[in-house]
Amino acid sequence: MQYYALHRAGTDNHLVILDLRSRGINGNKTEKLCDHVAISLNKNTVPGDKSAITPSGLRIGAPAMTTRGAKEEDFRKIAQFIHRVVEIGLQVQKQSGPKLKDFLAILDNTPPPELTQLREEVMAFSCGFVPIGQ
Repeated sequence: MQYYALHRAGTDNHLVILDLRSRGINGNKTEKLCDHVAISLNKNTVPGDKSAITPSGLRIGAPAMTTRGAKEEDFRKIAQFIHRVVEIGLQVQKQSGPKLKDFLAILDNTPPPELTQLREEVMAFSCGFVPIGQ
């Protein structure tokens, strides 16, 4: 994924950590944004973080999507979705300032229309895959 440093825990798992430090937004805010658009991932610390309370990364696991039949090109699309989430988050952060509670207040009270549009795109994309358990 361009614009981001990636960390991984070896070749024995399907997990990658996306480092957000170069983008100027943290994992807490980005995780909340992803929740709003139906992307399931977790905030995570990255090497060099000063505190686990404000992690700078996102932990992205591939098994749920590979189980549903996602291929390499699908993961490129997912990466684009996540990049768009980060870009929207940077816009919200300009309005809210650095505090998470102010950031969340904007998401809850006046979410940007781009967030709603992205959620619709993510939902349409995910409907093209076999549901887990079927």
